[in-house]
Amino acid sequence: MSFEEKDEVKTDNPSVSSDEMDWDAYAEHYDEMCALNPAYQNNIELLLKRIPIWNMPANAKVCDLGAGTGNYICSLSALLPEADFVHVDFDTKMNELASQKYSRLEKPNVQIIQEYAQRIEFPNQSFDLVMCVNALYAISPQLEVLQKIRSWIKPGGRLFIIDFGRKQRTLEWTLYILRESLKSNTLGRYAKTLIEAREVLKQNRRSTKGQITGRYWLHSTNQFGETLRQCGFLVEELFPCYRGYADLAVCRVSG
Repeated sequence: MSFEEKDEVKTDNPSVSSDEMDWDAYAEHYDEMCALNPAYQNNIELLLKRIPIWNMPANAKVCDLGAGTGNYICSLSALLPEADFVHVDFDTKMNELASQKYSRLEKPNVQIIQEYAQRIEFPNQSFDLVMCVNALYAISPQLEVLQKIRSWIKPGGRLFIIDFGRKQRTLEWTLYILRESLKSNTLGRYAKTLIEAREVLKQNRRSTKGQITGRYWLHSTNQFGETLRQCGFLVEELFPCYRGYADLAVCRVSG
């Protein structure tokens, strides 16, 4: 049995199951680990380079579903300074960290809504763009959530979605970030972060267990695309990303 497949993944939070991510605990070290992860930074770039192509209105309405600590909205706000952003996430700590970042933006035009994606409601045709990055796999039932998202998007608007669809190998990810830290001369920073962020490894192991038990959705690229089409989206782009662990889709709502 490999390191990441051990069954016993204890938690200090009795309200969280052993095969479920404790997002509050994860949030404390999330941004530091993301900063050391080139694959994460590449995901953001994949979004940013598409914005000029989409010819979005200057005052676009944008929703980030499962927005975490706000990295995507912060990055996007520089390209769309007049846009209105809605940040949706159920986790208190993630939202607190995001709020701190948004307060430092030149135009902090972001509304934070603390709620589960399954419960949140918006009027039909509210947004020019909805983003959902590595969140849908943990939001069930996925079909119902995707159908709801589609109703929120204006005709001609888009969904930018990345979803973690393959079994996570915690040790392999750890070694990957170690190699990248050696390349970028950030090994000391990585070692310090790893010592401080043992919680991240614990939570990643819990995520792997959730994939094994069926709590978290696993899918191939083709299965992901078919699910999006089944929900009425026109899939413009579809390909694996995030080192093959996730899939990226750009979808449009016909109008």
